[in-house]
Amino acid sequence: MKINKLIRTTAAALAVLALAATTACGSQVQAASKKVITAETFGAPSPFIYSPEDPKDAIYTTAEGVGLSGYDIAVLVELFKTKALEGYTLDLRVNSNTIVDAQQGTVDFGVNNFSYNSDRAESFYFSYPYTKAKYAILTKNGTTISSFAEIAASGIPVETSAGNNVANALERWNEANPDKQINIEYTSADITAELQHIAEGTHVGIGDTPVWAAYRESYPELFANITETVISDEEALLITEHSTSHFLFGKTGAHAKEYQKLLSEGIYELYKNGTLKKLADRYTGIDIVPAESDFEYLN
Repeated sequence: MKINKLIRTTAAALAVLALAATTACGSQVQAASKKVITAETFGAPSPFIYSPEDPKDAIYTTAEGVGLSGYDIAVLVELFKTKALEGYTLDLRVNSNTIVDAQQGTVDFGVNNFSYNSDRAESFYFSYPYTKAKYAILTKNGTTISSFAEIAASGIPVETSAGNNVANALERWNEANPDKQINIEYTSADITAELQHIAEGTHVGIGDTPVWAAYRESYPELFANITETVISDEEALLITEHSTSHFLFGKTGAHAKEYQKLLSEGIYELYKNGTLKKLADRYTGIDIVPAESDFEYLN
């Protein structure tokens, strides 16, 4: 009797183990069957992309162990939960060479709050937008500037990183307005150094309002001496041809048009179900959600 009971118990245990193994194997097969889409990001700036001090606060961790959070990252994570991206999984990496890698098709797309311009459109396809930017000019208290023309008239230099949207816009302005030149000073210093110079009155700053909001929260003592002036939509067109941000798909990529369509459908799904609005409120505190009319392919 004891032997039969032992046999029955052992058989039951083996059945459970077999079921568990089959389930685990099935899960692994299911995970392995998902198609991987690769992406890269610079990893900054906040509140769009950043690495939180506490790794537990990361909403995505790369294969190399880099924890990431922010609005752009949250949008990406939610995208791969949409119906449009069923059967796909994300492999996101941090790399300062994001633009080149995306252009050459080394990765499937780049994500870094990228705006549209005609030069980029020669090399990249653009997804539907997931943000609509608002820009502001920062000056020392007591000085208010609301346009490029006023910056030129003030004679105060603008400090910015070479190659970004603002730097490109300032260069275009100077080419088009030889008699109203803006003094551009390129820097690779941390943005806190730029804010210090703005507070001292030696420089002017231009940037996205959500970025300024994130730094205002971290450095209130600097912003106590700074005036922020949101520029008009018409003036913002000097910075970007469209005040929206997109994922970039290098035209040489094997799946560029396919993934442009898939991620765009996912973005629109997040817009329609209110997820973009919730993420914008949570990570920026500002309404940066595109309008219905913005959901179109720019190329």
